[in-house]
Amino acid sequence: QWKQLENLYFREKKFAVEVHDPRRISVSRRTFGQSGLVVQTWYANTSLIKSIWVMAISQHQFYLDRKQSKAKIPSARSLDDIAMDLTEMGTPKVSKLVTLEAKNQLIMASNGSLISSGSQDSEVSEEQKKEKIMELKKKEKLLQEKLLQKVEELKKICLREAELTGKMPKEYPLSAGEEPPQVRRRVGTAFKLDDNLLPSEEDPALQDLESNFIIQQKLVEAAKKLASEPDLCKNVKKKRKQEYTDAVKKLQEIENSINEYRIKCGKKPTQKSALTLPGKQ
Repeated sequence: QWKQLENLYFREKKFAVEVHDPRRISVSRRTFGQSGLVVQTWYANTSLIKSIWVMAISQHQFYLDRKQSKAKIPSARSLDDIAMDLTEMGTPKVSKLVTLEAKNQLIMASNGSLISSGSQDSEVSEEQKKEKIMELKKKEKLLQEKLLQKVEELKKICLREAELTGKMPKEYPLSAGEEPPQVRRRVGTAFKLDDNLLPSEEDPALQDLESNFIIQQKLVEAAKKLASEPDLCKNVKKKRKQEYTDAVKKLQEIENSINEYRIKCGKKPTQKSALTLPGKQ
C-alpha cells in the first residue's frame, strides 16, 4: 500500500522501492535506522528505469492528491458559516494544495529519489536524521583516508618512473605551492627486449618459461651494472651486490625449471645461464 512507502529511487540501471513492512523485522537498521524495511529492486537500461521512476512519482503524487481531496470534502454547513466565508472572499489566500504538496513530497533530482517526509505515512525524526548524518560523515572520512592512501601509491609509482626515465611524470600529485622532487636517474638499468629474442616454441608452457628466462637475463645484466657503478658508499654497494646475487639465483632457478620440463617432454636440457654469465660469483 502507498501508506507503507518509504522511498523510491533509481541509480543508472537500477530502480528500487523501499516499503515498511510491520510484519517483518530486519536485522540491520538500513534507512534512517528504521526496522522492517523491505527493498524491491528491478534492473533495465537507464532510459527505461528513469521512465519507470517518473511514472512511479506521478502515481504517488496522484495518491497524495486524492488523499488530500478526500480530506477536504466539507460537511453540511450552516448559513452562518457560509456568510462568514463570503465576508473573507476579498482577502488573498495562498493555495493550501501547493503548501501541502511541498510538505508531503521532496524530490531529489540529483540521485532520482523520492522521500515522503511530511505525512503520517513516513515520519523521520530528528534523531534518525542525526544518525544518518553521522553515518554519512563516517563514510566520508573513510573515503578521504582511502584517497590519501591512493595518492601515496601514485607518488611512489611516479618516483619509480622518474628513476628509470630521469623525468618526473605530469601525473605526480602536488599540493598547492609544492615543487616536484628532484630524482636522480638510475644509470645503466634501462633495457629493451628484441622481438627476435623471444622464442617461438610450439609448446605454450615452454615458451612462457623461455620468455621468463630472457627477461630475468636482462634483469641480471642491469643488476650487474648497478653493482659495478663507481662512487658508491659501502652499504649501497653491499646491497646492490646482494641484489645481483639474488637475480643470478633466480635466473638459475628458471633454467632448472626449463630443463626439468624439457626432460619431461623428451628434449635435451640446456645451459644458458652458464653461457650468459661466465665466471659468475
